[in-house]
Amino acid sequence: MRRKIKSAILNDGVSWTKTEGDHIVSQVYAGGRMEVLTEITDLYPEIITTENFDAHAANLQDLEVVFSTWGMVSLSKEQLLQLPSLKAVFYAAGATSSFRAPLVDRGIKVCSAAAANAIPVAEFALGQILLAGAGFFRNTRECTDEKNMRRCTFRGTGNYDSRVAILGNGTISTRLQEFLSMHNLEVVVVPSRTASRTVSLEEAFATSFAVVNLFPDRDDNVGVFNAALFEKMMDGAVFINVGRGRQVNEADLIRVLKNRPDLTASLDVQWPEPPVDGSELYRLPNVLLTPHTAGSKAAELVRMADYMIEDFHRFNRNEPLKYEVTPDQL
Repeated sequence: MRRKIKSAILNDGVSWTKTEGDHIVSQVYAGGRMEVLTEITDLYPEIITTENFDAHAANLQDLEVVFSTWGMVSLSKEQLLQLPSLKAVFYAAGATSSFRAPLVDRGIKVCSAAAANAIPVAEFALGQILLAGAGFFRNTRECTDEKNMRRCTFRGTGNYDSRVAILGNGTISTRLQEFLSMHNLEVVVVPSRTASRTVSLEEAFATSFAVVNLFPDRDDNVGVFNAALFEKMMDGAVFINVGRGRQVNEADLIRVLKNRPDLTASLDVQWPEPPVDGSELYRLPNVLLTPHTAGSKAAELVRMADYMIEDFHRFNRNEPLKYEVTPDQL
């Protein structure tokens, strides 16, 4: 019988539901996935955290793989020296930048479920785009009573042969482009790197009924979406932010939205997040705020665990890994 690979869960996360004892790991590896890990690996009986690492390190000398999710322990070089057999980390969540570097430096493979987490974000954005084309946001603001309902005329471009701009060309952008390919819309993609663009930000904002921000969270993108761009937006257009809040100059956005009641800003992310008490974002009628819901939630969390379990099986069979984070992806 083949020896089971030694595994452990390393995680500092806490429950989103605030239920005592309901760890984030149990939410992601739910629906029998934790039992699967126990079946396919020799799983260490306790979750390893930053606080208890030293107490358990002596028992982890033969640890070969780690499973985790949001809250992954950021291992130092010194801690990694205490894990001499570690070969791979399977991270059932998205971005790995907070812990990846020392692992890669030691030749440890890092796999991410970013592709799984991209699906609900792209689905959320798709829904917003189609509502924008249907004139939903502006029409609902104007239909406030019987008189307005009777005289309310359609406000929108319609979801046919109209332009949508996707800002960013990463994993979520790719998935959103796939979804939009099933609709009769013109899609333009604006990469975050200026040198890679064939369409400028100015043109994208000026010619699209929906503009979706998916720029990566880099310092050079802070405040890049400003008044000059928002003022160019076509009549009734919608700005959809499912990227990061700090990429938007919110003071500029608020000023333009006050002057342009025809525009709509659908902000799933803000800066700070949530907006401070008293922010005009709470009061403007053409702002739609959601609490960072465009991502894996509830039943969708388990999909990320499934992606990592799939890749573990490939690892165990010495096959190429499908979800390994590679230099070209970074």
